[in-house]
Amino acid sequence: MASPPRSPRPSPATLCAQALGEVDPQTRALVPPLHAATTFERDADGEYRSGRAYTRPHNPTYDAPARLLAQLEGGRDCLLFASGMAASTAVFQALLPGDHVVAPRVMYWALRAWLNGFASDWGLDVEFVDTTDLDALAAAMRPGRTRLLWLETPSNPMWDVTDIAAASAIAHRAHARVAVDSTVATPVLTRPLALGADLVVHSATKYLNGHSDVLAGALVCAAEDGYWQRVRAWHRDAGAVLGPFEAWLLLRGMRTLFVRVERCSASALALARHFAGHPQLEVLYPGLAGHPGHVVAAAQMQGGFGGMLSLRHRAGEAAAMATAAGVRVFKRATSLGGVESLIEHRASIEGPSTPVPRDLLRLSIGLESLDDLIADLEQALARPAPEAAAPAATDPSSVATASPATLGERAAVLVSERIRPAVLDRGGDLEYAGCDGQRLTLRVHGSPGAVLPLRQGIESLLRHYLPELQGVDFTATEAPTAPVDPAAGLAARVRHVLAEHVNPVVAAHGGRIDLARIEGDAVYVRLEGRCQGCAMAEVTLRQGVEALLRQHLPDLGAVLDATDHAAGSDPYFRTRKGT
Repeated sequence: MASPPRSPRPSPATLCAQALGEVDPQTRALVPPLHAATTFERDADGEYRSGRAYTRPHNPTYDAPARLLAQLEGGRDCLLFASGMAASTAVFQALLPGDHVVAPRVMYWALRAWLNGFASDWGLDVEFVDTTDLDALAAAMRPGRTRLLWLETPSNPMWDVTDIAAASAIAHRAHARVAVDSTVATPVLTRPLALGADLVVHSATKYLNGHSDVLAGALVCAAEDGYWQRVRAWHRDAGAVLGPFEAWLLLRGMRTLFVRVERCSASALALARHFAGHPQLEVLYPGLAGHPGHVVAAAQMQGGFGGMLSLRHRAGEAAAMATAAGVRVFKRATSLGGVESLIEHRASIEGPSTPVPRDLLRLSIGLESLDDLIADLEQALARPAPEAAAPAATDPSSVATASPATLGERAAVLVSERIRPAVLDRGGDLEYAGCDGQRLTLRVHGSPGAVLPLRQGIESLLRHYLPELQGVDFTATEAPTAPVDPAAGLAARVRHVLAEHVNPVVAAHGGRIDLARIEGDAVYVRLEGRCQGCAMAEVTLRQGVEALLRQHLPDLGAVLDATDHAAGSDPYFRTRKGT
């Protein structure tokens, strides 16, 4: 007798819609329960045979969304985090100080800023490259030192597309892991693990939840190796975990993931095609045949190209801002992947180091009527355009050489394109100042704490691309400074170093460092002006001012802060939103 035919394996869309199809064994409920408990009872002998001890790693509400996402991505395990940033930073925090990591030059702004700040301060050697350029990516790899390649594709907000399979092969030849931020593509359109990646990261706040009401992140692995155990331990011990209610809401949102992503992708493609020939706009969308990443996107994105696109206004920044101000259906808000359509001028959000063109508007396409969205943009574009602003002055640190040949020319390009943006993100500035033989001089501006901790990484990157380089000098001024008088008192010597070596640097950002008082061998300084209430104040003091003082005054004791930071009225990097 023939055996009955086996049921076909459910499709990913069915798994999502039915939340894996699981039914509560006791109540027969179709919706999994929410477990608010923070602790679980031990057995009489002190064991936890239930597998549950404490909510941080073991809350049962995490199980269903984690298993569902692991199945959708084809992974071995999934961890849920309190946010996309918590999931992303865990990947880097599982590395060790000194590890070299490579990331895209254009990527999610908050993570790029974190890499330039906390990750670099902690000791990671971070290098940003154009990951769509496979030759440049291969050149950036340092076998034995490069531990991680971070990819984001399509990348926010230019929607560049990286070939995940080719990039993974390059990284693996250098014995590096590959993590892919697939927030925009989602497992509906792309499965990075099947293309060779080792980790997939999601800001689950976006498409996975899809309703702009949950903050969450997720990380899926291809193998439960030793590195994954370190990530798991960090997740548990750092407490970067999701709340049970948020996990329950996330699963609810994921049940409609396929229909939402498919609808958003279809609307985004139709809208991109509608405006592709518009005289006022350049449309950035990988679904358009003219997009430079279209061929790769068509190969690795199955069923659509995502719901995100950007518009560059040919009349410049003021016109782009005016268009955003004129919308009525789109909402002017940060984030993406929700049911409502959003529009945002990214450069004004990201600050002075942004690689995003100032004429760019980022659009997240939701579930509204496509006709309403098109009509809304058309009426906003039809409003009288503001007068065009005068062209910005040429950046003195940039080099216009088409194909630099000399050591100095090549160094100037590297400084301008690869190093300076990271320094700007940290509250400082840096420029190429000259080349004497095979030794470079770089001039520092702004917060010295933005540059000095990066000196080793900057020199390492320059030597990687300029092997003939013999050394790099950092200076704050163009003219030689007077030496410290060793016979002077401590107060006089501190004031001399502040005047000659510290304040010429911070003056570029409208700040000043003054000596407040001396108690024994302890020096108290006060940050003034735009340094006073700045989010970079601690870094400026500990890694910049203190380092410079100790460099010239080796007998110095403690360097302490006497600043009333709350009184800062005009900080260069504000500590609070909206102030």
